[in-house]
Amino acid sequence: MTATRAGILCLTMATALAAQSPRDLTIVAPAAPGGGWDQTARAMQQVLRATGLAGSVQVVNTAGAAGTIGLARFVNSEAGRDNALLVTGLVMVSGIVTNNSPVTLADATPIARLSGEYEVIVVPTSSPFRTMADLVAAFRSNPRSVSWGGGSAGGTDEILVRLIAAEVGVKPDGVNYIAYSGGGQALASILGGHVSAAVSGLGEFGSQVESGALRALAISAEARLPNSAIPTLREQGIPVTLLNWRGIMAAPGISRAERASLTELVRRLATSAEWKATMERSGWADIYMEGDAFGRFIAEETKRVAPIVASAGRVTETDWFEMFVLAGFALSLVAVTMNHWNRRAAAKPALSEANVRTSPERAQPAPAENGQKPAENSISKPLLLLAIAIAANAALMNYSGFVIASAVMFVLTARAFGSRRVVRDAAIALVLTVVVQVAFTRGLGVALPPGPFG
Repeated sequence: MTATRAGILCLTMATALAAQSPRDLTIVAPAAPGGGWDQTARAMQQVLRATGLAGSVQVVNTAGAAGTIGLARFVNSEAGRDNALLVTGLVMVSGIVTNNSPVTLADATPIARLSGEYEVIVVPTSSPFRTMADLVAAFRSNPRSVSWGGGSAGGTDEILVRLIAAEVGVKPDGVNYIAYSGGGQALASILGGHVSAAVSGLGEFGSQVESGALRALAISAEARLPNSAIPTLREQGIPVTLLNWRGIMAAPGISRAERASLTELVRRLATSAEWKATMERSGWADIYMEGDAFGRFIAEETKRVAPIVASAGRVTETDWFEMFVLAGFALSLVAVTMNHWNRRAAAKPALSEANVRTSPERAQPAPAENGQKPAENSISKPLLLLAIAIAANAALMNYSGFVIASAVMFVLTARAFGSRRVVRDAAIALVLTVVVQVAFTRGLGVALPPGPFG
């Protein structure tokens, strides 16, 4: 009897210890590396590890469509799992409207609103715009000449630009807003001088502003932040304020107990000294809210933001690098077609007048042997391979990155032109694409999808 009781006690203690042991977590940042969601996810990763609140913490980036791609994948692949979290925010609320997403935040489980961040407007230090008044003057006189770089279409960055446009008298169709999939790409664009001004959270541009690489013209706060010299929009005559909030969602289909456990985990994170230090260092405001109250807040934000986003005129971004690649393939198609017809013309047997007179039937093309199709159909294979190459490049670019997607396209294109040395072509492709990746990202300041090389 004593042994039985001792066994039960040991089993109970083991179960309790297992329940208290740190869990392994996956945090999904539905944007490219470098942006606000990615920064939030990685800050959580560091604090969860430092405090021992979690064991292994993995951050997964899934970029595209203002976070709605990451949201859809999270809802579909993580359903019922109590060790997966998704970073969300105002950008995703507007992105759901902009992209007519069939999956919404109502399909996930709200855990907590963590932080808020004010938006800053920055220009390169070499820019002629020394103040917000200079930028607004150019914006008013020739709206389309001023390009604004920021996050995904319909997100917080674009909302701020459109609120400013409305206040200074610029019509919606005059806003030249260039949308990028994440803050990292927007940062690369403004540092490379590819846009007139960029808009994002203070945390994303803060270090570049401090180092002098960028000049901050304004911040969207009610009043100047402590220890900050950045003037607000309000004090410069533009009565606009905006706070970009970020929160945490759990997967659908988890139990009440699992939701309560995750909420407790995030609450302990948010109240830790390490997290508070991270918030202060990043310039994030503490606006913690949890549970059903956070769910109601999301519903209210959706009602507030949806009309603004729905009424905004869309300006399509021109990706000149992509246009260059597609133009190259268009020329390749022309070259293949011309090469085919030249070869076909050269292959025709020369017909002498004597042969035509004596044997008119010889003037007829010889029938295909062994049941093969006539030579004129041989063009279909190169065209098919080129079409597959283009489709593969478009399908793989955001998921596997520029290097792998472009290498696959290179090998298929070489195959279309008759190459049979796949290993050699793959080696050449990898070298060339890595060189292009480095040249564009570091030399020209144009961010290319990094994939596993990010």
